[in-house]
Amino acid sequence: MIDKLPPRERQVFDALFTRGEATAAELCAAMEDPPSNSAARVMLSRLERKGFVTHRVQDGKFVYAPALPEKAVKQSAVQHFIDTFFRGSPIGAAAALIGMSDKIEDTELEQLEAAVAKARKERGR
Repeated sequence: MIDKLPPRERQVFDALFTRGEATAAELCAAMEDPPSNSAARVMLSRLERKGFVTHRVQDGKFVYAPALPEKAVKQSAVQHFIDTFFRGSPIGAAAALIGMSDKIEDTELEQLEAAVAKARKERGR
């Protein structure tokens, strides 16, 4: 889904997703190495035609917001990350994260154990 976007459109979408909603000017002000304001507006229009973004008019300005559910965006981003860095293996990604255990709180490890138990139960094992 979002991993198929061209890099600059992805950059604009990511900035919008982080903010929740914004004008083109606000997005450009919040981005590192932003496109010009007019280029950002063109990309936002493209993203809207593709179904990634919606807009509303407020005080004569277009205010853009992501059109995709947060869960779908996060799953797409995580899947792209796993595909890119872990050859499609969620276990490889999980092992790498667990390998950072010196940064993981005990309560987070308990949440992870509960998530594994839930996944096993849902799969009927």
